[in-house]
Amino acid sequence: MQACSVGSCLLAALSLLLLCLALSTDYWLVAYGAKDTFHSGLWQQCTVGGVCVSPAQVNGYIQATRAFLILAALAAAVCILSLLASIMSCFQSPVSLNLVASLSAFAAAGCTLVSMAVFSAESWHRNLDGQIQLAFEWSFYLGWAALPLLGLCGIFVLVTQNRWAKR
Repeated sequence: MQACSVGSCLLAALSLLLLCLALSTDYWLVAYGAKDTFHSGLWQQCTVGGVCVSPAQVNGYIQATRAFLILAALAAAVCILSLLASIMSCFQSPVSLNLVASLSAFAAAGCTLVSMAVFSAESWHRNLDGQIQLAFEWSFYLGWAALPLLGLCGIFVLVTQNRWAKR
């Protein structure tokens, strides 16, 4: 039982780490041109010389992606705190902390899914120049990698909750 709780906590912590890395890094999209390569993230765009600038005008889909990823990270943090409190039994609550952790893990997974789907859908056909190849990069994939981990975390917490309830 304890192993499932600890495993859930580790999954939530890894998911939070992946979400924070995805949010803060600049390799969501890379444009490979004939002479130069450019990359961009949710907060800034970078050129070949390593010069990064924040765009003056931010597209709506970037703002939506940012907002939902921040909400996902906050929900993952709530999941971790709830799991730690339930594992250590240091906090008595009228509501099951495992239930709070499971719901927040599923909420984080839902927010992650929405943000990644919005970014994917809007970026898929962004390239209008035939001489430039646009590709998703590792920061983008970190966001997608957090999704199944959050789902597994929520499932593991539910399994733990059901086993405790049967006792």
